Amino acid sequence: MSTTVDRRVATSKKHHHPKNKKDDAKTNEARAAFRVGALSGCAAAFSVQSCMFPLNTVKTRLQARAPGVTKKVLQKTLFKGLYRGFFIDTLGSVPGTGVFMATYEALKISGAVPPAVAATIAGVAGSLLVAPCDAIKQRLQVDSTKTLRGELKNIARSKSRIKSLFIGYPQFLARDLPFDTVQVTTFELLKRWHGGVVEPERQRTKKELAMLGAAAGAFTGVVTTPLDVARTAEVCALSFGIECSGPSCVVALIKKGGPQVLLRGAVPRVLEISLGGAIYFSALEAAKRHLGREEAVKRR
Repeated sequence: MSTTVDRRVATSKKHHHPKNKKDDAKTNEARAAFRVGALSGCAAAFSVQSCMFPLNTVKTRLQARAPGVTKKVLQKTLFKGLYRGFFIDTLGSVPGTGVFMATYEALKISGAVPPAVAATIAGVAGSLLVAPCDAIKQRLQVDSTKTLRGELKNIARSKSRIKSLFIGYPQFLARDLPFDTVQVTTFELLKRWHGGVVEPERQRTKKELAMLGAAAGAFTGVVTTPLDVARTAEVCALSFGIECSGPSCVVALIKKGGPQVLLRGAVPRVLEISLGGAIYFSALEAAKRHLGREEAVKRR
């Protein structure tokens, strides 16, 4: 009887062990991808924040210009205090990008969903940290009389703190989910294309990754500028000289300034995101390699 039971146990282990081992390996790989994605995302985000924040400030101020205010008048304050809001924005964007990249890399490795869907899910996860800080940052950028302490006090005293924290959140998602999906998938496609036609047997160099990142960033910046203006319109509605909420802000803005307002700040935005894309993806790939997560190269 004992011998029969032992044989059954041995047979059971023989049949199930390989599958369990494969599942464990896949789980460990997903965990490693999550960890590497989190660390590399944070490193890349801080690199971009430090270098590109002044361009972001200029772009936001151009977008938040009230109808009737000329660029000549705006130029008096356009380049002053270019790092206003840097601290609060970094507080949200660095860990938020870490969450984004960790979620994206883990989902991509698991193969549970297509890369574009993985980027969308990761974008929602990261937005919970990024969106509140981004809204406060924008108000600090466009109004020199506002302070971080004052903004936090206003939120604490508001009737609905969550609503105040996540003001313009639907517009944030409408801008950033397409942005994240387009930028990440465009970079992945460009990297795959470049790896297939230019010496497939080697890793991409830092210069090549920077160029591919810049191209992905420039394309993304152009197609998402109207969505960025829509986000700024609600967060900085009073600066536009309008009182509104939700999509009505964009409608009111177009009525006051015409359809061309949807392209406000396009030049500094595209410049910011193309240069930022070069820095971001270079830092991201460098961090991945440093952490021992290099993608396999094609062999002839």
